[in-house]
Amino acid sequence: MKKLGLAVLAALSTSTFASEEAQSPWSLSATVGYTVGGDTIGRLTYEDNSTDSVKAGDGFILGGALNYTINQTFDIRFNATYHFDSANAENGDVTFSRFALEAVPYYKINQQFKFGLGVGVDTSVELDNDFSSNADFDSAGKFIVSGMYTFEDFNGSLEMRYSVVEYELSKIGGYSYSNTPKLDGNHLGLLFHWNF
Repeated sequence: MKKLGLAVLAALSTSTFASEEAQSPWSLSATVGYTVGGDTIGRLTYEDNSTDSVKAGDGFILGGALNYTINQTFDIRFNATYHFDSANAENGDVTFSRFALEAVPYYKINQQFKFGLGVGVDTSVELDNDFSSNADFDSAGKFIVSGMYTFEDFNGSLEMRYSVVEYELSKIGGYSYSNTPKLDGNHLGLLFHWNF
């Protein structure tokens, strides 16, 4: 009977070890957030004299991330997002948008908190203007400072981040421009990540 009990315990230990060993270091998340900051690059004035502006750092973020756990102390997150701000009217809209690709390594302070410094590139940067010519901007590199809190009771994380980025005009209405003043796109953001 003792031999049988030892055999069962050994089998259970082996199964548990195999299960832990098979756990993938990769995970996915969906992202939604909002940012504030940057230079004003478009403004609408309505009939009642109220205004709405578009800024180079304001707007919504939608996207996803691929997270890789290096060990118990470090992981790295690869983000792919769409970032946009718009001012809307009945006869047209003004929208500033870009696609962002980012890599942010994190140091885990404990099970809930981690801190990261990363880099990214904003591509397809454009101002879509229904009232005038559209404007295109060069792709821009950026620096990211991030703090993230992971909830204990459900699969979600809350991120506070600050991004440093500048945008340089390349075209307006098909005409090329160079050596133009850069737009400040620096922004502070609050993002929610649903982890699965």
